[in-house]
Amino acid sequence: MKKILLLIFFYLFSCNLALTDEASDRNLVQIYKDKLFESALKSDLNQVENICRQYKKDKLKEVIIDSNNVINWLCSGGLNPIFMDITYEYNEKFFNEKLSHIDICNQYKKLPIDISEYDQMSLNLHMGINNHCETVEIKSKFKQNAKHNLIKNLDINKLNFNFLTNKYYSLIIPDEEITKKSTCSFSLQKRKRLNYLKIKNRCGVEIITYQEKSLSGSNGELNTFELSSEKDLKGNWIFITDYFYADANKDEFMDLIIRFKNDGSYSMGAKTMTTVITSLNENKYQNLNYTE
Repeated sequence: MKKILLLIFFYLFSCNLALTDEASDRNLVQIYKDKLFESALKSDLNQVENICRQYKKDKLKEVIIDSNNVINWLCSGGLNPIFMDITYEYNEKFFNEKLSHIDICNQYKKLPIDISEYDQMSLNLHMGINNHCETVEIKSKFKQNAKHNLIKNLDINKLNFNFLTNKYYSLIIPDEEITKKSTCSFSLQKRKRLNYLKIKNRCGVEIITYQEKSLSGSNGELNTFELSSEKDLKGNWIFITDYFYADANKDEFMDLIIRFKNDGSYSMGAKTMTTVITSLNENKYQNLNYTE
């Protein structure tokens, strides 16, 4: 019985030592990570290289047990991997509703980030943060109340697709071409992403046409795109990122603000756009010519 108790004791003792070593290892890795972040934010490449050299010495001496930790990636060359990890960590902060998103955005904007060497995933995260921060800033600058609130009568579960219109983008579904008027609408609450094939089927039209600002065009020139093949219709979609009510133009009439992307399989980080719908008369709704 004593032998069994001794075996149990030594087993628990060894487990405790292992857990202690693991915790100590994690703490040391975090210290290195914090130092690398601090040096990168100062654009101090020499200090980053010194920290990485010391890390490699500690790893050879087995001061650090876990040889597959994140420091290997952060020390893989220059400042770029560190900034990509900083972008990832800032993106994670937005999932914490206890944190002030406007403060996080202000902090992120001050970072000396060079995205020219970001990989595609990090670039998408960076653009996603910028798009979210635009939404946060828009919310903060718009009036949150107004004398008139006629827009509340608009059914946000049965919105006309043509409301998705602004200076940079316009979805065109002519009323005379719609053969399924009862289903030709979208819901802000139920679905965040809707590909063009589903829009085509809901409205019963032959093709989907939209206009979008040309990246190379001038004077706000819009290019027209017609989608008819199943591949093109499935491979492109509208993604609703957010919506809220506010008085966008300070006219004492509340408006419905929708933030959305025209995205797709081959899109390289689509920009989030804004459409503003208002109501100045009972049960009459229109798009404001909102410019960001």
